[in-house]
Amino acid sequence: MNERPVALLPGLSTDVSDTPRALRGGGERSAKARGVPLLLMGVDAIALAIAEILAIYLTPGPAVSPSSLAGLVVLVAPFPLFAVLSLAANGLYVRWSHQLLTNSFIEFRSIVNSLALAGVVDLGWQVLCSHHGTSIDLEPMVLVVAVGLAMVAIPSGRALCRAGARRSGSRHRIRVLILGSGTVASQLARYLSWDPRITLLGCVDDDPAPGHEVLGSIDDLPRLCEDLGIDQLLVGFSRTHPASALDRLRTLSPDVAISIVPRYFELLSPRSTVQEFGGLPVLDLSRGSLSVTARVAKRCFDIIGSLVLLGITAPIMISVAVAVRVTSPGPVLFRQQRVGRRERRFVIFKFRSMTVGSEERRGTSDVDGPLFKMHSDPRVTRVGRLLRHASIDELPQLFNVLKGDMSLVGPRPFIPSESRQIVGAGARRFEVRPGLTGLWQVSGRSNLSFDDLVRLDYLYVASWSLWWDLRILWHTPRAVLKGRGAY
Repeated sequence: MNERPVALLPGLSTDVSDTPRALRGGGERSAKARGVPLLLMGVDAIALAIAEILAIYLTPGPAVSPSSLAGLVVLVAPFPLFAVLSLAANGLYVRWSHQLLTNSFIEFRSIVNSLALAGVVDLGWQVLCSHHGTSIDLEPMVLVVAVGLAMVAIPSGRALCRAGARRSGSRHRIRVLILGSGTVASQLARYLSWDPRITLLGCVDDDPAPGHEVLGSIDDLPRLCEDLGIDQLLVGFSRTHPASALDRLRTLSPDVAISIVPRYFELLSPRSTVQEFGGLPVLDLSRGSLSVTARVAKRCFDIIGSLVLLGITAPIMISVAVAVRVTSPGPVLFRQQRVGRRERRFVIFKFRSMTVGSEERRGTSDVDGPLFKMHSDPRVTRVGRLLRHASIDELPQLFNVLKGDMSLVGPRPFIPSESRQIVGAGARRFEVRPGLTGLWQVSGRSNLSFDDLVRLDYLYVASWSLWWDLRILWHTPRAVLKGRGAY
């Protein structure tokens, strides 16, 4: 086959340095990738067995002493077996591309549900065996402790397994192709570029939009997926009649995961679900509820969470306050007006990361729109640069949360001049308190455009749930540690 240059979408910046390797050996890597779910299954089984054995010997109560290795196997084996079956039923052993991109919070929830079900089934199994005169059984507390230990052991084992699999196997990353071109394809490309685990190779289309290069036509899909070692195909919007694409999509290898990007995907959230309406599959937007009960629950969660986090971070905050005070003249805290719920203004607290009087000495912004951001701001102190990179400068906002000006999770708090630029549906951000973290924090931070921030804030408010707040908080430490978009 003649190698063709990879056609990227306008404005897309992705790493395609390993394309020649893919052209030569995509099939071999796919074969390795298919073995990863089996590897995860084995790692989970080992973690479950270790958790149960530790529970047997750590749980106070009547000692359990199997007289032989066979007795120990009979005692321990049912719980890991039931748990692995339950994990499989919850979709935790799907194809490699989905495993690599699995949302860890959703996965943890599935793990907890699977372990709870396995514990109940195993308890029933033990009761059934005891009625049939089996002398080997477990105390209920042993199963409770085993489930608790497995909640730690399984995610830890899976994280190590994924990290090892990514380091081996030719630095495998998810290789993606888009069916379609135009504005929507460019939007998809921009979203995918935020994830370092994804390599977007380009798009295919019979009638590409003007100015958009493609790798080939829809008829070339099977060949391109095979030669480029494609893991995931995103079906976007093409001007070609869908009947032409259907035949080609049906002939693709089962190794290629196919996902359909729905129209108006900007309105969808993780809470959206597929429903049946008059025999048709439809996507339910699941509009968020901001009832009085929901607001009370969110506020109680904010108070308890901020008090806990203040207690945990107190030593860090004291150390940072001393460092800021010693290394540059001026106050420890930086105060600034922001716009909160119902467009009320409040004073936000942050550790000072710039020299005194920096607000009056602004340079040229590096981003479009009303936001002011500079990648290398000369006004930032040496200590301040470290604080910003790790988002430690925002810890005093926990006092804003405790006061009721902010929430742990919510829209990004804008200054008045930025807030005045928000019109239309984006104004729904003022229905809730701004957040210490939010979708903007876990989706790119300062790398996002103003329009992206407004869109994410609308999506958060329109689809709010307490469970989604927990999910965002779960992902915030990873986003902070990576430091992407922090400046």
